[in-house]
Amino acid sequence: MKKFIPLLIVCILMTGCVEKKYIEKLGIVTTIGFDLLDDGFLQGTMAFFQFDPNAQNVSQIVTSTAKTSKGIRQDGNLKSSKKLVSGQLRLVVFGRKAAEKGLGRIIDTLARDAAISDILYLTVAEDRAQDIIQSNKMEDAPDIGAYLHGLIEKNIDDEVLPPSTLHHFTHDFHDVGLDPTLPMLGLSDNKPVIFHLALFQGDQFVTEIPVKQGFYLKLILDRFQAGHLELKLPKDPFLPHLRGRVNEDVEGVYITMDEIRSKSNITLTDPNALKYKVDIRLSTRIIEISEDIKLQERKVLKLMEEQLSKQLEENLKEFTELIIENKVDPVGFGRMYENSSRNIELTEKKWREMIPNIEVDFNVNAKILRHGIIK
Repeated sequence: MKKFIPLLIVCILMTGCVEKKYIEKLGIVTTIGFDLLDDGFLQGTMAFFQFDPNAQNVSQIVTSTAKTSKGIRQDGNLKSSKKLVSGQLRLVVFGRKAAEKGLGRIIDTLARDAAISDILYLTVAEDRAQDIIQSNKMEDAPDIGAYLHGLIEKNIDDEVLPPSTLHHFTHDFHDVGLDPTLPMLGLSDNKPVIFHLALFQGDQFVTEIPVKQGFYLKLILDRFQAGHLELKLPKDPFLPHLRGRVNEDVEGVYITMDEIRSKSNITLTDPNALKYKVDIRLSTRIIEISEDIKLQERKVLKLMEEQLSKQLEENLKEFTELIIENKVDPVGFGRMYENSSRNIELTEKKWREMIPNIEVDFNVNAKILRHGIIK
């Protein structure tokens, strides 16, 4: 019994040392934006909840300036009667200028903070993060933080966006031969929307691509389980198989697909020449088409599958040419190259110099399982 007495005393003393935090006195930061100012200072825009029954607005926004991300919160406490805490931080928006300069320092601080979850979402603003967080159109969400979090989460779940959590970014950033990607937020009628995907060299934003191009990145990298896509096919091969009048106002044949299921396999066929082969097996359902094509006929359905496979191969090639041109590697070709031999010690600088030599051959095998067509 005596040996438990010292342990009991220690537990009592430790309990007495825990700082008491009353929720009515706290500002629960849910979203923060970082903008880089011309003088080198960071500007932080924080959206936070307050649980004060006497407050008119549950959600508040405060802007502060400092040299570090921690300093921003300290400065923010001077502008609010609430104590700002980051334990419920769910999303971070980086301004374009800050992302171009490099996010490594801020990302490292976020990752080291035990109060911050590594599943919070990261995004980049088309211009300033402050404009995104101070926008006032957020549908039925209680505050801008909840709206932005729901916007990103929904499109990741729908396989429109690649994962963009703090965990994924730090993993890709620190892994030589693999670069991060993040969704980009812009404003349309003062409402935050997703326009592009931001491509990075390490921690530095270098270029953006239309968000629909994220489909091809995921098609190369991972399995689709519920994806959807609108795609343009050439019209000429289908002219003999059309019913009724040809729509002359529309160039090409547009199809909309859903229930996309796919599986990819990437092979480094020639390490010395940096030649890769990507085999993709894909099945889908066509739910809409811009022309009245006789898909009930087996030979026409086969033609549609061939044209679909060919068009996907061309689009995948255009996507890889774009990332090679910008010397970014969101696919992880470099990691595969390094893993091909234990004698290779790849550095980021060396891989950047090698990226322009990459050659990728795509082989897509598309199958149309159903075609409930609506003209």
